[in-house]
Amino acid sequence: MSELVKSSGAMALATLISRILGMVREIVYARFMGDGWVAGAFQLAFLVPNLFRRLLGEGALTAAFIPIFKEK
Repeated sequence: MSELVKSSGAMALATLISRILGMVREIVYARFMGDGWVAGAFQLAFLVPNLFRRLLGEGALTAAFIPIFKEK
């Protein structure tokens, strides 16, 4: 099996696990927090940090580093 296929499979598996764990997190969050004002305040407090995580951790920055890691 080529190195590209192995790397792609590993990334796909990691992404799948991440998405499943994110869904579990949301289910647990909904179970304990509900939809009251406390839940709204919690979501508002984490809006900006989560935006930065999405942009820098899952977005274009990650895609830009893949060719650099491939060269090494």
